[in-house]
Amino acid sequence: GLEVIYGDTDSLFIKYDEVKIRKFIERVEKELGFEIKVDKIYKRVFFTEAKKRYCGLLTDGRIDIVGFEAIRGDWADIAKEVQEKVIEIVLKEGSVSKAVDYVRNIISMLKQGKIPIDKLIIWKTLTKRLEEYAVDAPHVVAAKRLIEAGGRVTVGEKIGYVIVKGSGKLSERAMPYFMVKPNSIDVDYYINRQIIPAALRILEYFGVTERTLKTVATGIQRTLFDFFKR
Repeated sequence: GLEVIYGDTDSLFIKYDEVKIRKFIERVEKELGFEIKVDKIYKRVFFTEAKKRYCGLLTDGRIDIVGFEAIRGDWADIAKEVQEKVIEIVLKEGSVSKAVDYVRNIISMLKQGKIPIDKLIIWKTLTKRLEEYAVDAPHVVAAKRLIEAGGRVTVGEKIGYVIVKGSGKLSERAMPYFMVKPNSIDVDYYINRQIIPAALRILEYFGVTERTLKTVATGIQRTLFDFFKR
């Protein structure tokens, strides 16, 4: 009598019914000898089409994120922050429109130079000596520029860089963050390659597009239920 919502290799998500779940666990342990337990209880959970990529609102108010960019290290802090906030708004408030407005506001602040440069830094680790890299990745270029300026780098060190304006390849526009003036930051890069992609990993499931995030708000509020009715 339990309603299954989602399942993967080692997890099963079911609609919470304390009595039925307790009886089910007792039956499985008695008849099959398997030990199973309730790991987490969500008030609201959002699944994607990808395996093991979901996020949920726990009963204590914490957000549980699995499989999204928020737990990876190759994004600037602003992208991680945006994705985490979008997830929080969608789960806690149930409003896609509010999440969209939040992203639009961040984009506006970035264009106005109101986002601190420390949130735009991308950190990557040097896994080998600079001369051993066959391709000059952005963090490698930034490390070389750091050496040219009199600094030192070692294998295993994290290199912090930002992308600046220019016409060259992306890697050629990577600069050590402390050598950059705020007005030289490539705002378009951070909007198109960091903020919007991070936000869309959640919002695209509700029909939100890149164009939506770049469009001025219309004032029409939509909730999760509006999108599910489509």
